[in-house]
Amino acid sequence: MQYRRLGSTDLIPSVLGFGCSMIASLATRYSRAEVEASLCDAREAGITFFDTADVYGQGDSERLLGKLLRSRGEGMILCTKSGLTVGPMEGVVRLIKPAANLLLRRWHGARVATTRARRRQERQCFHPDYLSGRIEGSLRRLNVNRIDLFLLHNPPVDMPQRDAVFELLTRFRTQGKLRHFGVSCRSLEDAAHWLGQPDVACVQIPLDRSRMEAAIPVLERARAQQVGVIAREVLAHDALAKGSVSDALYPLVQRAEIGVVLAGMSCRRHVGENVRAMDVAMRSSHVA
Repeated sequence: MQYRRLGSTDLIPSVLGFGCSMIASLATRYSRAEVEASLCDAREAGITFFDTADVYGQGDSERLLGKLLRSRGEGMILCTKSGLTVGPMEGVVRLIKPAANLLLRRWHGARVATTRARRRQERQCFHPDYLSGRIEGSLRRLNVNRIDLFLLHNPPVDMPQRDAVFELLTRFRTQGKLRHFGVSCRSLEDAAHWLGQPDVACVQIPLDRSRMEAAIPVLERARAQQVGVIAREVLAHDALAKGSVSDALYPLVQRAEIGVVLAGMSCRRHVGENVRAMDVAMRSSHVA
């Protein structure tokens, strides 16, 4: 496993990161035992960076990582996000999830419909009071005193109360509850905007090999400002149509500005495939 410093931070994560959006989802295809085994396999393979959010799996994604941290926490880097909300149904869904998940695992059409229904319920809230409560909740679920990297979850570039939000994040950092903070961006265009915000240590951007040329100005600006970059959705947009997973990863790992390449992994097979693909991509790359 290869590791890179994330911008100018003191974080040196594995280049391959574990995307945790589906590990505790209502619509996940795998059992809890399989998901937990995949997390353990990832740690044994040297993966240290785990990306989650307060709304993933109604908070259960964070809870699973908190459990992993207790048993295999040495060197783990936890990144979580807040700003999305699915409203009052979050608690109800978590209550019925164990039974519903057994059904959904066997019914592909229902999984797709459930995912679409959830997305229709998504709203955004970046009010400082809301974010404060959600950060405190993430600290409890992750079972940590400090979050390594906190990201605003896809905020609009005209986010209301911007100054108050960043004052809140700075205060949490001063209090020792956040190590670093940044922004998960909806697009490359949004990332270019957020790079102008002081104290942003990292941006997370949707990026696959088909968008690499468009991303170069953002990556170069991030490098000049020493802002870390995390790439997500790296296998989207038919990224595998013309090659293997390693072929899809290779153009991303070529760019030294990209500290982490996130891949969703919900089972041990996914972990093994992605670890092998990253190893091939890194060995083919001239970037350390």
